[in-house]
Amino acid sequence: MQEEVSDVENKLAAVRRYFNSATKEYNNAVQTFPSNLIAGMCGFRKEIMFDLGQNERANLEQAPKISF
Repeated sequence: MQEEVSDVENKLAAVRRYFNSATKEYNNAVQTFPSNLIAGMCGFRKEIMFDLGQNERANLEQAPKISF
């Protein structure tokens, strides 16, 4: 069970990294010329990156409590 929880946590971390990478590429495309002209006309705007914040990050550092 502990291995499964660890595996899920690792997968979530990988997905967060992928999301932030894709968001960074998107934001670069929306802000650079000439794609920024088309993006502005179509309503595409800069998006925020995924961030847990200090409190949530501290909670994730701790191992989850599992009881049976």
